[in-house]
Amino acid sequence: MTTTVPFKEGLFEEVSGKWALVGCRCKQCGQIIYPCSEVCLNCLGRDMEKLNLSRHGELYSFTIVHMPSEHFEPPYAIGWMELPEGIKIFSQIRGWQEHPLEIGMDMELTVEKLWDEEEKEVIGYIFRPSANR
Repeated sequence: MTTTVPFKEGLFEEVSGKWALVGCRCKQCGQIIYPCSEVCLNCLGRDMEKLNLSRHGELYSFTIVHMPSEHFEPPYAIGWMELPEGIKIFSQIRGWQEHPLEIGMDMELTVEKLWDEEEKEVIGYIFRPSANR
């Protein structure tokens, strides 16, 4: 039996049947941080509250990678998504062959299988061009 595991704990969670990235907001200065931290990177405050980030954002920057990596065969796309909260998230991008990437295009968060490892299916967050473009 295959077990599904995240590539790193605490980065995303399922909320009401949809995936969300788990960030935090500093109660002292309002800075939003992803991934969540115990200390605010802006004011060094320690009073942080959990915050589920937006599922949609805009493509800020991207590149198509032509070198193989440990888990991904080329070509594959990676890039930065700018979320409405004002932060940028680095992610693998899928669906770019069907929908050519353009800076500023709407992107949507999904959680998908990244690779298999022994009897585990490793999942992670990725972004895809939004179906609502």
